[in-house]
Amino acid sequence: MTDSFKNELINAGVDYEGAVTRFVGSEEIYEQFLYRFTDDKNLSQLEECLLNGDIGTAFKRAHTLKGLSGNYGFNKMLEATLPVVEILREGTAEGIEEPLEELKRINNRICGIINKYKNK
Repeated sequence: MTDSFKNELINAGVDYEGAVTRFVGSEEIYEQFLYRFTDDKNLSQLEECLLNGDIGTAFKRAHTLKGLSGNYGFNKMLEATLPVVEILREGTAEGIEEPLEELKRINNRICGIINKYKNK
């Protein structure tokens, strides 16, 4: 992983060192998993579930994103998932628009950084 890639991730709120530790201390393995993250469908499935009124499945997708964010060291994204998960845990989507937009914004930033280095 290049220093510029690493620095961009850190500037986006990624706990790089902590994440690498969770990936058996291997930058190479972490980088490979980062590239896979951009293909993750949990956020789009969460939005689809909300459109269809399926709060239970939306909660599962949000909770999965919370876990992925933590494992990948995406601290800002993890923080953004918390209100989404808690709203859905209550069995409602009332008030989810703003937290969901923040989650999408952070996800897009992280995926943009990853995609920038994905094919180099």
